[in-house]
Amino acid sequence: MNPSTVAVVTCCVVASISLLALMVRCIPQRWRDDSTLKDSIDHFSSLNRTLFSFILALSIVSAGTSLSKAADSVSDEGASLTNLYWATRPLPQSTRASVRQLTRQYTVTVIDDEWRAMAKGQVSTRAQDQYDALRRELQDAPTGGTAQEQTFTRDSLVALRAVGDARRARMLAVSQEIPDYLWIGLILSAILLVAAAAVQIPALTAPGIVSIGLLSLLVSSVLAVLSAMNHPFGGGVHVEPDALQFALRRFSDI
Repeated sequence: MNPSTVAVVTCCVVASISLLALMVRCIPQRWRDDSTLKDSIDHFSSLNRTLFSFILALSIVSAGTSLSKAADSVSDEGASLTNLYWATRPLPQSTRASVRQLTRQYTVTVIDDEWRAMAKGQVSTRAQDQYDALRRELQDAPTGGTAQEQTFTRDSLVALRAVGDARRARMLAVSQEIPDYLWIGLILSAILLVAAAAVQIPALTAPGIVSIGLLSLLVSSVLAVLSAMNHPFGGGVHVEPDALQFALRRFSDI
């Protein structure tokens, strides 16, 4: 965890212990001895634990799916760039050199510039301009060559379209996050979970403080990990441009 996350988790633990002290001081003993109230609290606590577990499972699935789709789009883009580089081999020398240079520039820009922009929920206009230039270069390539050269140009355009499809999927993944309503449900359920546990502790003793602190530490740590998974390209758990870096190394061998 980064320092800010550790600070938040620590604040949650301190707040839960403070809540325990407040409840021990303010809740009358006769309320604690009421069996009907005890049963109601136990029933509510059980329902809330179930609700928290259900919302947490939905959130983990949502975050995991977003990460998986983002990783797949990056992998597809790297493979498509490699296929594009291969497809240019039979093209005329001038066209091949220009397309390969633009392909390499685009890949480097995505790795160096666009990845930082995606971490902030943005995209790189420079990378988009280079992709557009690459597309224009292939579409405007001379068509007066042999039938074989025209076929090779079409194959290169097909490979470039695959790059564009993977790029669009990657751009969509930038904005995929856990929905706000799930976060609201998680936070409220977590607060009620700790509060219900604090109500059932009759005195401010060391075991009670340790138990409520550990519960708060567990719940807040789980939410912190989930928050790290929330942004496919900008969270603590995020997709790296490994597939594009591999494609860049492959360009030297093709």
